[in-house]
Amino acid sequence: MVAVSGGRETAGLLDHAERLATALGIGWEALHVETPEQEHDPDRVRGVAEALSRAAALGASIATIAAATVGDGLSAHLRSSRADHLVIGAARSDGSWRRSSDKLAATVSRDIADIALHIYPTAGAKPARRSLAAPSPALTVCPRHVALASLAVAATLLIAEGLQLWMSSRSLDLLFLFPVIAMSARYGFIPGLTAAFLSVLCYNFFLLRPAFSFDPAAPQNVVMGVVLAVVSVYTGVMTHRLRSRLVLSDRSAQENASLAAFAQRLTGDASWEATAATVCEHVHRLLNVHTVLLREVGGELEVAAAAPAFEEIGPVDRAALDWAWQHGTATGAGTATLASANWQFQPLKTSLGILAVLGLARADGRDPTPPHQQLMLSTILAQAALAHERLRLEDDMKASRPPADEQRD
Repeated sequence: MVAVSGGRETAGLLDHAERLATALGIGWEALHVETPEQEHDPDRVRGVAEALSRAAALGASIATIAAATVGDGLSAHLRSSRADHLVIGAARSDGSWRRSSDKLAATVSRDIADIALHIYPTAGAKPARRSLAAPSPALTVCPRHVALASLAVAATLLIAEGLQLWMSSRSLDLLFLFPVIAMSARYGFIPGLTAAFLSVLCYNFFLLRPAFSFDPAAPQNVVMGVVLAVVSVYTGVMTHRLRSRLVLSDRSAQENASLAAFAQRLTGDASWEATAATVCEHVHRLLNVHTVLLREVGGELEVAAAAPAFEEIGPVDRAALDWAWQHGTATGAGTATLASANWQFQPLKTSLGILAVLGLARADGRDPTPPHQQLMLSTILAQAALAHERLRLEDDMKASRPPADEQRD
């Protein structure tokens, strides 16, 4: 099994894993562990999709799983699989080995004692940085959320004013933990820090003696402000991480269920027409795109199935289709080749060559495969390619089998 990250070193890593599997005479699998941090890096997602497509073309089975960390995902998958070898990459810089994968290797070795680790040297690469134009959702400012934080602090102040009739005002500062924690957990850092600032201000101005005066240098104000700020940041960080993992896990579970149903349906299809119809129907439903599948019949590419009904394509789309068929690369909308086309064409590459081309398009002309859907698309393409490879092998076996009359003679 080889762990795929989607970086620049992935192509060499896959070639190394393929050579190792060939030398050992065993099958191999390319696995990608999807983590919450990956959603903020579209280039990495696109790289993973290309890597999984390349792995499928090299004869590997592919899989994607969701986990909090890469090490946890690898360990969990290895426990449920029968893999004896794991190939991972380690960065190298300045002529010396830099074991950036030490932590990952240690995690897997600790959890899986009988696994053989293969460390493949790769060129050092700078980690991708999140664009400043797309900040984390936890850092976005929403006036409505800030207003709700102010209302929560005001409500807490009213409760504290009422309790002040029966108890000392110095013990009421703990009440302001509630709006700070609630706002940080529900809306993120900015509303939480707003609630912390207003809590210190209101407590000092209305509850501490003398009332209606503010002393920012008072030790109690400094301590209260620091404590509430730390609580706000910690609550926001933990809640954001847990929410990201929950969303990722839910999406992964839904996608895996859909892909399992797709694979089960493909195994029951025994003809080219049924397989093409299954591919188009499922891609149309899962990705919400117009879909067409074309395969070679008598030296010409013909439409095998479409969902919904397929109309004739223009000359630019035809050029993109021919390029995808001849060169085995994705072309058309959303790619670097003939991007002005309305359709995107994905070749179904197998060990027997390119057996078909899958076309995708959106009615509004947008990219048919945005980054968050490219992992699912790569898995769909791999399964569809394997189904077409099975049909081609069955046809070759039938063609090489002697007729029934010759067998009786």
